[in-house]
Amino acid sequence: MSSTPVFHTAHLRVREDIVERFSDRLLRHARISLDAEPGCLRFDIHQELEDPTLFLLIETYADQAAFDTHRNSQHYLQFRKDVKDWVVERKWWLWHCFEPNVG
Repeated sequence: MSSTPVFHTAHLRVREDIVERFSDRLLRHARISLDAEPGCLRFDIHQELEDPTLFLLIETYADQAAFDTHRNSQHYLQFRKDVKDWVVERKWWLWHCFEPNVG
């Protein structure tokens, strides 16, 4: 049985006065996740054009175990601690991928 990839997206809104600091810290977190976690396959960061306080994260993990490893990793927990006073709104989703060319 093959493992099912986990697709995770998140919207993070941060305080206006720390946008640059947050984006630097978020980029560092993404790089660490990609380098340290074999199951972290993709970690894209986007910033809304008209509202620079809004960030979109798009992450792909090999499977649920890889996602759980990420959420329990020391670097993830440190990231959450570092930005806890910067993020004013957080919403995230896990997605199932439909593959129309399979079958």
